[in-house]
Amino acid sequence: MATEYTTVNVILYKSKTLSNGEHPLMVRVSKNRVRKYISLGLSCHPKHWDTKTNLPKKSHPKKEVIESIISKAVSTYKDKVIDFKHEGKDFTPDVLIAVAGKQVKKTTVFKYFEARIERLKASNQIGNADVYRDTYNQLKSFTLGKDITFSQLDFDFLLKFETYFRSKDLSDNAISVRFRTLRALFNSAIDEGYTKKDNYPFDKFKISERFNTKTQKRAITKIDIKRIEALKIKEGSTAFEAQKYFVFSYYGQGINFVDMAGLKWKNILGGRIFYKRAKTGSELSFSLNRPALEILDYWKPFTRKTDESYVFPILNELIHKTATQKSNRVQKVLTRVNRDLKLMGKELGIETPITTYVARHTFATVLKQSGVATAIISEAMGHQTEAITQTYLKSFENSIIDEAMGHLL
Repeated sequence: MATEYTTVNVILYKSKTLSNGEHPLMVRVSKNRVRKYISLGLSCHPKHWDTKTNLPKKSHPKKEVIESIISKAVSTYKDKVIDFKHEGKDFTPDVLIAVAGKQVKKTTVFKYFEARIERLKASNQIGNADVYRDTYNQLKSFTLGKDITFSQLDFDFLLKFETYFRSKDLSDNAISVRFRTLRALFNSAIDEGYTKKDNYPFDKFKISERFNTKTQKRAITKIDIKRIEALKIKEGSTAFEAQKYFVFSYYGQGINFVDMAGLKWKNILGGRIFYKRAKTGSELSFSLNRPALEILDYWKPFTRKTDESYVFPILNELIHKTATQKSNRVQKVLTRVNRDLKLMGKELGIETPITTYVARHTFATVLKQSGVATAIISEAMGHQTEAITQTYLKSFENSIIDEAMGHLL
């Protein structure tokens, strides 16, 4: 009988292509010509992958991080192969994957947080990485830097953690984000064998019942949009830029700030805009109306050096090269822009706090008030489902109902 060999490696799974052109990284277990695959939770573009070594090339911006994750994953399965052989037990690739996946590995909540943050950064999910890092930092502050195990993260611990947030006067929405992040981390730890389902505290600590996250009214009237647009602001000031970004978002089909920051002149062609949403990967194209074109014409002399130049002076292709650098820069500018917009709103006596997101909500609401179907608004905004669009329109629907009830009197 031929000698049986079991091989474990990580490969670029080209049978599946993601929307960003990357392929998933899969652990491949082979034995007796039988192959089984399990996702590593990462992806890579073919240009950054060495098919000979089954490792990322030197050109990959996250080479060291991904190599570390691959090494740990392969070691987990190879160690179990050794255990099976030592115990004289036969196994199939399915059995190996199932047993290795069920092993409870030792880690702490802090260490697992750190690993998850690095994995998100390696996948260029910088926004999610920032959310996890914020929750991690809040947890460290609450425990005074003392690490904990997942078994310690129980119902009583969560109650005390909630009290800690309440003492800082955080809104229910802000607290909910932190707890949902913590819940996602716990679920992931269960899936990866770092804790058991028996320790799960969120069946009892129900986030949806403890925090009021009802969407607040964010849309303003078309008249208020015109008032903001008509404000005379000193050219070149930060407030001037904030005003232009807000107006462009409204007239630019509700484009959000991250996508606006990423626009390059090559995305503008023949009076139309073509771009892919950073959040969902949805490809959008629409005709630009006069106010939006005028804003582009204003910035063209300042920013259009090549087609690869950014449209707005938010990012600089020579300075902001990595995903982290881009994310940090966008968040810094967004904070400044929202500060200036809120001051404009107060100056105009608008009750709703003005942010860039208000432009997006108002775009959706104005279309709805004009009789445009929700499905069309959803497509225009690049939403993956109409349910997402409905959250933008809740305040509008409520106002219509309130007005109708008034006719009863």
